[in-house]
Amino acid sequence: MKVLLNLARSIRIPIYRLFKNPTSQRSLAGLVYFLLFTFLLSSGLFMNRLDIQLGDVSTQNISAPYTKDVEDIEQWKKDKEAAAQRVGDVIVADDNVIKGLAKDLGDAFQELKSTQADINPDEKAKVAKLKGTIPFTAMSDDILTALLKTPLNNITSAESDGTRIILDYAKDTKSAALKADDIPTLKDRIKTGLIQLKLPSELTLMLDTFVDLKISSPTLTVDQQQTEAKREEMRKSVPVPRRTYTAKEKILGTGEKVDERVYAALKEYGLIQAFPWKGAAGIALLVFVSMLGVLVYVYNYKREVYYKNANLVLIGVIMTLVLILGKGIIALNLGASYNNMLGFLIPLAWGSMVISILVDSQLAIIVTTAMSLFLGIMVDPQFSSQSGIEVALVAGLGGVTGVYSVSHLSQRSDLARAGLFVSATNIVAVLAVGIIANFSPIALAVGAVLGAINGIIASVFTVGSLHWFETGFGITSSVRLLELANPNRPLLRRLLMEAPGTYHHSILVGNLAEAAAESVGADALLVRVGALYHDIGKIKRPYFFIENQFSAENPHDKIAPTLSTLIITSHIKDGIEFAKEHKLPAPIKDIIEQHHADGLVTFFYHKAKEGERSETINEADFRYDAPKPQTKEAALVCLADSVEAAVRSLKDSAPGQIPGLIRKIIKEKLNDDQLDECDLTFRDLSKIAESFDRVLGGIYHNRIEYPEITDLEGRKNKNAGGNK
Repeated sequence: MKVLLNLARSIRIPIYRLFKNPTSQRSLAGLVYFLLFTFLLSSGLFMNRLDIQLGDVSTQNISAPYTKDVEDIEQWKKDKEAAAQRVGDVIVADDNVIKGLAKDLGDAFQELKSTQADINPDEKAKVAKLKGTIPFTAMSDDILTALLKTPLNNITSAESDGTRIILDYAKDTKSAALKADDIPTLKDRIKTGLIQLKLPSELTLMLDTFVDLKISSPTLTVDQQQTEAKREEMRKSVPVPRRTYTAKEKILGTGEKVDERVYAALKEYGLIQAFPWKGAAGIALLVFVSMLGVLVYVYNYKREVYYKNANLVLIGVIMTLVLILGKGIIALNLGASYNNMLGFLIPLAWGSMVISILVDSQLAIIVTTAMSLFLGIMVDPQFSSQSGIEVALVAGLGGVTGVYSVSHLSQRSDLARAGLFVSATNIVAVLAVGIIANFSPIALAVGAVLGAINGIIASVFTVGSLHWFETGFGITSSVRLLELANPNRPLLRRLLMEAPGTYHHSILVGNLAEAAAESVGADALLVRVGALYHDIGKIKRPYFFIENQFSAENPHDKIAPTLSTLIITSHIKDGIEFAKEHKLPAPIKDIIEQHHADGLVTFFYHKAKEGERSETINEADFRYDAPKPQTKEAALVCLADSVEAAVRSLKDSAPGQIPGLIRKIIKEKLNDDQLDECDLTFRDLSKIAESFDRVLGGIYHNRIEYPEITDLEGRKNKNAGGNK
């Protein structure tokens, strides 16, 4: 028992470590989703199947679920046999007979030649010798004597021409002997041909005698193999006749026997109970290829998504929910005439919009393509009609429209507007496929209504589900950021009331950072909201910060620089505590924590250096204890915060001074290694400086000097006196 426990522990630890590995986690999640998608898509192959076999008597009425042309196997078998019977026998020369004739005729001429060449002068002996070979056995002595005296060249010529005539006629498939009754006719034709050779009479007689004696059986035969091959070829050429069953037409009635025609029709409709492993395997292959395509795209073009497992799991969850919802919608019943249109109601655009908002809009297009394919398979897993293609097209177009409708989300009403765009696209897509597929006017109207409802459902589901997806997967969407930017949020309200200077400073920082973000391709909305909250920690001790000191008294004048530094730097820690208390999303917390990095509190550092014990001052004691900016967004808030504070501190904020100050601050941050851990480039820094200058130039522009009221009154009196 102890050995088994030790073995279990030794196995458990590697398994635990294995699933702690991100790659293993992604592989496991991919396998789970592959099996889940395959099951959802192929489950339709197993539904509505009948436990009935060929020859059984039906216990129920079975009607066609939809209009379809089915193969008539029974009629096809009859047509094939009828066509095969129309193929005649393949007649060929009988090789054995032909070879026998050629050999026997050659032997006869060889015997004649050898006997003629015999040096024995006794003619009777030579004749007697010839008598032992056919055809000479049936010829008279006088004819044989004449043959022995025939010149050799005549014999050779007779052998060649005679053999050709006999064999050619014997092999002629159109007129040679196929049956015994045909043999006399064949002999007559051969003899006629021999006469036309105009050979010496004794040679002609020899050949005629050979024909009479040797051609005693048919020279042609039926080639059964070729005949059957031609008949099989003819069978294969016969097309399968098809019978059209209209929707609700009876295929089999109660008490009727299942013949081959009915059984074939039931199989065509996929109603016969059997394990559809081929269909399931095909669907599994399509699912695998689709998932692989999405993963390859993510790995090559969205690497940050690939390495964040929460995003991949979220995409899988959304796809699963869309498929489950689609399964439920397909199970509804609108009547046989409209059931194929239920797919137009599946809100694929919901999943597309959620993925676009929470993950990435370009990736959402790829996922939408895969999901539209899945929905087409779900609606028609056997590809028995066009309904699957129609649903896939409508769902895909609606989903793509949803992605682009929310790709630049700036307010909550954009989600409602996106739903209207999806509805409009669905209506147009349904009308297009309906016209192509020749829908009836009523069917077109039903499909258009379903498409419009689809868009509304997608919008409502997106609004309702965003919060749960954000919370469950730790993702901050633009909708969440828009909510946080509302000035009536409790935290921002406190900032306005308790630290108004900081509040207005944060707004200016947001303006600067947002403009810079747009110039370098960062998330402008995240930057603006992060800027609103970046100094939220100052609520705890607002009057220790210069922007909130509205009187001449400064509390820092009464305390040591080290304590002042501690108070100033503590607003980072206080801000994080406020962020946790109010459940601000992680990107906002990061901006709060990183917007000063480990920068130096310059004012109090120099104040301490000017004190009596300057040699004991350590620069590290006057730096923020916080990480450097890790993202473009955090770096932009960091730069904007420093620039806004510096420009505000200028006594003479002439526009000409601002550009130089901006670049000076950015250079100081760069030289102090504050920007080492974010992915800003030198070109980005140049664009950021230009953006800051443009925004600040609009704030600190030249103004005309208004005259005082006393001057205006004096000028007015002077003018009045002049009028007198």
